[in-house]
Amino acid sequence: MTSGPASSSPTPRTSELGPLVRLAGPVIVSQFAANALTLISTAVIGRLGTPELAAAAYANATYYLLFLILSGIMLAVGPRAAQAHGAGNPAGVALALRGGLRLALGLTAIALPLMWGIAAILPGLAPEGVRGDLAASYLRLYALGMLPVLAFVALRGALEGTGQPRVVTVTALGGVTVVAFLSPALAFGWGPLPALGLPGAAAASAVTAWAMALTLLPVALRRFPAVPGSRVGPEVGALLRLGWPIGLTLGAEGGMFSVTSLLMARFGAEALAAHNVALQVITAVFMVPLGLSTATGIRVAQAAGGGEAGRVRRAGLTGIGLAAAVMLAFAALELLAPRLVLGVFVDAGDPANAALLATGASLLTIAALFQTVDGVQVTANAALRGLQDTRVPLLISLASYWGVGLGVGSLLAFGLGLGPRGLWFGLTAGLSMAAVALLWRFLKRSQGRSLGN
Repeated sequence: MTSGPASSSPTPRTSELGPLVRLAGPVIVSQFAANALTLISTAVIGRLGTPELAAAAYANATYYLLFLILSGIMLAVGPRAAQAHGAGNPAGVALALRGGLRLALGLTAIALPLMWGIAAILPGLAPEGVRGDLAASYLRLYALGMLPVLAFVALRGALEGTGQPRVVTVTALGGVTVVAFLSPALAFGWGPLPALGLPGAAAASAVTAWAMALTLLPVALRRFPAVPGSRVGPEVGALLRLGWPIGLTLGAEGGMFSVTSLLMARFGAEALAAHNVALQVITAVFMVPLGLSTATGIRVAQAAGGGEAGRVRRAGLTGIGLAAAVMLAFAALELLAPRLVLGVFVDAGDPANAALLATGASLLTIAALFQTVDGVQVTANAALRGLQDTRVPLLISLASYWGVGLGVGSLLAFGLGLGPRGLWFGLTAGLSMAAVALLWRFLKRSQGRSLGN
């Protein structure tokens, strides 16, 4: 049997896999680094004491949803830059970057005074057992990192959107190093530094955010020089129109999980603890499909910018399929060794944790399906962002998360008596609906005749 040149040439799908993985690798590392920033800060605060941990959690609860929405708006820079890059339009990339930086400044100008206003009234709103003064001081300082984080999202979008993720990864890892030293140094007073406690941990997070943004800013501006005569104002409007549905979509998903946690509390502290531990497992694993989704959206946007309808579909389906495969592998581990997985976050050998481990293991069983459809929906959503299609996905997300997810979960948990497992079945139902609808939407939009629609 002879083999000609055609027998060794890659198929279109495998030819897309290599570039996707090469782009996704550094992006996934960046996602883990971003998650590590929060974990390190939380670990330092936890060692300050329970009052500080409770105050930080309360302050973050007031900050998180708004910040999630603003970050989602800033994600519009990535697909705009990637489409311009795919079209061979470096001026468009430079414009997307500068529009994103201006948008970050404008959003901060609105949101930062709001956060400071909330901080001023937090002492009077804090529930019993939470020190409102500590929460207020933490929020005021932590919010100072809003502008650099939003700017970093814009810088990252331009660099990753043009296939240059490594400098972002190096900067993110540098941020982990900075916060790992600065957070305990300011909180506990290392060397000549004063022990600032909780405000010190907040200040360390803000300083780290500024260090990361200011490190990446000159790199991006040098690689994407401004084009004389370019008008940034219209680009800011285009980014806002594309980005606000992304922000609300992220807010809808984050809100679903927040409300589920509040409902879980009705089943007692043990159920809530098991829920939180299982969510930590899922959040850690989710960094992989999240990075894959970012890379998928970039590849789709570049292909769309170049007018390559066939490659748009290949890029999207390759990313979606790879995310599903990765999550299936994690699901198998959770099904086969749930105690081993949970043992990363809780002492599995302590008899006092027996009930928590049993509940957590039952939730991880559901998570096997939960995570697979979550990988599909987040990647399909990113693929649609690559086509600058964000408004219909927002409606799909609202119906899936708030209508199906919370509706089915509440019915199963409270109406049919399934308890905590019912809430997780609801999450699975909501994410499954989103996965199916978003995948169908991408298949429809990636048809050659509808790319421009």
